[in-house]
Amino acid sequence: MAAQDTPAVAARATARRPLRKAQSRKTPKFPILIVAPALVLMTLLIAYPVAESVHISLGSWDGIGSVTYRGLANYRRLIDDSLVRQSIVTSLAFFAGTVAFTVVIATLLANAIHRKVPGARLFKTIWFLPVIVPVSVAGVFWSNSFQPSTGVVNTVLGSLGLGDAHAWLASPTTALTVTIFVAVWTQTGYAMLILLGAMDTISPEVHEAATLDGVSEAGRLFRITLPNIVPMLGTVTTLMTVFAFNAFGIIYAMTRGGPGNATSILPVLVYKQSFVDQDYGYGSATAVVTTLIVSVIGVVVLQLFRQQRLEAR
Repeated sequence: MAAQDTPAVAARATARRPLRKAQSRKTPKFPILIVAPALVLMTLLIAYPVAESVHISLGSWDGIGSVTYRGLANYRRLIDDSLVRQSIVTSLAFFAGTVAFTVVIATLLANAIHRKVPGARLFKTIWFLPVIVPVSVAGVFWSNSFQPSTGVVNTVLGSLGLGDAHAWLASPTTALTVTIFVAVWTQTGYAMLILLGAMDTISPEVHEAATLDGVSEAGRLFRITLPNIVPMLGTVTTLMTVFAFNAFGIIYAMTRGGPGNATSILPVLVYKQSFVDQDYGYGSATAVVTTLIVSVIGVVVLQLFRQQRLEAR
């Protein structure tokens, strides 16, 4: 009886195989349904605006009617525009100063809190407070603080005998430095929390072993902490890069891009070209170039930290 049933069982199993293969080839619908809302939002909020900016950058448009196609005329105009070149240099200087100081200070603060220095909780709260302050409020506050005659900065410096009439925001040599300071002040707390979360994942046993070996605090930072948070350092540096190239609020609230064009970073220039001069095509071309610059810098930063992570392994 068993010998007779075996061919029948095998035949039924063979008949089911094509059906199972056909079912396995079907794309599962549930993951697609889960991702679909995010794809729709990305299309509406990111892909469409970017595509429309590229479209406007290829023509002339004053905000009314349709775009008049002009090809690459706006991009050729960018090459010959000295103000655009100056804004690129200013943006790179602002980016370098903001990112470097933000990441370094945030790392040191996060390490101090991670090592539970006295008052660590209060310390963390105080440094995070600037993050929740609106950018416009922070810009107006520091703009008033750096005023030559009524600002608190000159008042403090005067009491220390360092002069009380510094024109911080009226001088091209100091205006950019002041805006970098304010940008670092507003972003350091955010970077600090991210890096602190990465440091808290390091096993306490590693630090205990370092203590037994007599490793100093500086040695722990460079030999234990930093190698273990390289991926997060790369993420933070990339985020700070994006923030630095989008610091329109701080700059415009404090200097409007002045004095002259000393603090006119690319987003400020895009605003002036588009909404002041009503030249949306040229402003969109500048915005596209700004996006390309940020993308290239972001990719380079991620690759550098990826290489550091591979070497650390």
